Amino acid sequence: MRTLADEIGTAIEVDLAVMPPHQRRAYAGLDQYRRPVEVRGVQELAKGIAESFGAFAIFDVETVLRYPQIAPFVTQTLYLIPLELRRAACDSDRLKAEGARKELARIISAALLARYHFEPLKHVGASCHPNWEEAFEQQFGAGRGGGSSG
Repeated sequence: MRTLADEIGTAIEVDLAVMPPHQRRAYAGLDQYRRPVEVRGVQELAKGIAESFGAFAIFDVETVLRYPQIAPFVTQTLYLIPLELRRAACDSDRLKAEGARKELARIISAALLARYHFEPLKHVGASCHPNWEEAFEQQFGAGRGGGSSG
């Protein structure tokens, strides 16, 4: 049976796998010819990863957060990942790049799970419930958490 940690790691791994090659290279500090350049696009990547958790209530102690509120923490985490690992995720060797993306996802998900508690919302999804606040109130009640705005 898959755990929540598995689900979070998989979501991040998918985000990294479907990232356009130019964005992946920018995050790794490489240009189109694989020459070292200044790292770019970290905030955009963090925002994309955070968006993966739109169907979750994310708790920071007793405060409930929406996915945009964790993007700064994801950004910090992305900056802490060694440049060699980021560049390995851009390698032309598919197996090496896939292994590096798995390790990136593991590092990011471990950092998120060490800081926050994720609860999947039962009624949020494309076919279910478009209103996050209402789904949260149905599942957890209106009184829990103080920062449900986002």
